[in-house]
Amino acid sequence: MDHRQLVRGLATGRVLIGATVLVAPGFSGRRWIGDTARQPGASVVARAFGVRDLALGIGTLQALDADAPAEPWVTLGVLCDAADLVATLLAVRAIGVKRALPVMAVAAGAAALGYVARTEVD
Repeated sequence: MDHRQLVRGLATGRVLIGATVLVAPGFSGRRWIGDTARQPGASVVARAFGVRDLALGIGTLQALDADAPAEPWVTLGVLCDAADLVATLLAVRAIGVKRALPVMAVAAGAAALGYVARTEVD
């Protein structure tokens, strides 16, 4: 798998996660933060998160398809994934290790893969 394929996979995953969180914030958020996700205020934040990931994923895919620079999109994704990792780590006591670990693993993995691929994607 080359760097462009890797980035395409990350971007596709980002689109799927973003769309799911946007459409079903309570369901999706509950996997991350627990029953708090069903509260209306949490849905606002979850939907904003979903739009962020959807936009980053679509922007990355469009850049790849147009043979335009994708590095800026990938770098922004790395920063967002790192922020998700840190935010979840800071909240691990409140949301529980069982919910936090899978999110932290995905965020760390995506951040690491994106970081490695970002300078090679173009």
